[in-house]
Amino acid sequence: MFAYAWGCFLIVGALWLLAIATGWALPYFLIVHGLEWLKVNPWESAFVAAFLLLLGLLLFVRPRASTDRAFLTSSKGGEVRISLEALQEIIARSATVVPGVLQVQSSLRERELGLVIMVSCQFEQDVLIPQMSKELQAKIKQDVELYTGILVTEVKVLVRSLEKTRLARVR
Repeated sequence: MFAYAWGCFLIVGALWLLAIATGWALPYFLIVHGLEWLKVNPWESAFVAAFLLLLGLLLFVRPRASTDRAFLTSSKGGEVRISLEALQEIIARSATVVPGVLQVQSSLRERELGLVIMVSCQFEQDVLIPQMSKELQAKIKQDVELYTGILVTEVKVLVRSLEKTRLARVR
């Protein structure tokens, strides 16, 4: 918000200076007459200064919105918030338990009916993608609902790549 206001101020200032530079005298006269009016009317000047000071201080004093994303669920004792990182960890652990899944990245979207989970993953090369995706969706939905109590409406799977499994060498 502050950057937006500062940007607007700079744009108006630049247009004002451009108007003066191109010979338009009105901005110059407005500044001169405005400053003279402020000198002649000290009470009004003090009021304008106090208003601008309070407005400026509100930008710095007002409470900041939390940047940490958390998902809300409830229990008998009250409300429970679960961080985005905790949910992503639950999803990653659930997915890597499924045989054939090598890597997982997830993103979440909260809807009115529940949580939509988008999973981007890497499978082993010899898996059946439709069957593996169905199993992965069911496992993630089951685990997230079990561990968090948050309703999952949909699990979307994106298969990024297929990798050959590396066999361990025995010497």
